[in-house]
Amino acid sequence: MKTRSLGESFRCAIEGVLFALRTERNMTLHFLSAALSLLIAAILQVTPLELACLTLTIALVLICELANTAIEILCDIICADLEPRIRRVKDVAAGAVLVSAVSAVIVGILVLGPRIILQIRWVFKV
Repeated sequence: MKTRSLGESFRCAIEGVLFALRTERNMTLHFLSAALSLLIAAILQVTPLELACLTLTIALVLICELANTAIEILCDIICADLEPRIRRVKDVAAGAVLVSAVSAVIVGILVLGPRIILQIRWVFKV
């Protein structure tokens, strides 16, 4: 197998992410949610530690979604029929995405929630 240059490796990785964004609705939703969360974090001026927590949590969700996409593609190549064990593999991979997404929502609420509540109280003088 031919060894790729560093640039070629990065190009392939970027192509993989772009493929997932173009073909997977959930990846697009996760990506848009991540962008919105980071925009809100910037507006609310979260601390560097809070930003690190948000960023790592977002990365975990995107990584899980990318891995899930790769597993689904591989399963479809291996077995075109809906074989019960292949279905189970896909379900478990999707479960990893679900767990990461739920944890991301919790982190988002913990980091951004109090600041959003303060802003709402300030605007409405509650």
